Amino acid sequence: MVASATMQLRTLLVIATLGWMAGCGKEAGRTPFTAEGEQTATMELKAGDVALWTDIDLEWEGDAALSYKVELVQNGTTVASAMCNPLGNLPVKSSWVSTDIGSKHSRRGNGKMQCDAKLAAGGPTTVKSTLAWGRKPASATMKKADLVVKQ
Repeated sequence: MVASATMQLRTLLVIATLGWMAGCGKEAGRTPFTAEGEQTATMELKAGDVALWTDIDLEWEGDAALSYKVELVQNGTTVASAMCNPLGNLPVKSSWVSTDIGSKHSRRGNGKMQCDAKLAAGGPTTVKSTLAWGRKPASATMKKADLVVKQ
């Protein structure tokens, strides 16, 4: 009886893990950043939800705010947009390390940001993304701050 309950629990855990991984989506493309600026990438996206993630390796000192401005463009027209905070609450994380010691901070890993977009139609989509400090820190070292698009 105990073995049966253990087997059922394991089965439920495997199903839950697979469901969670499926919810993360597959990477459709990314725009790479190592500093503030604008990047574009064209990728094939399907109609429906588009998840926006960050793949970040950043250290800074002091108070800071960082954001991505994202536009999804199809046939020359912006069809969706979002503002994303890679330093904010990330509900899903992978290989994530966060350190805060006094005024020194670091973030490294992958995280799903709380900003999504929805496409009415699928097809080739240009992702225009701008990474900018809202509040510049006293000092910063940005090894990577890629915007990752998943579906």
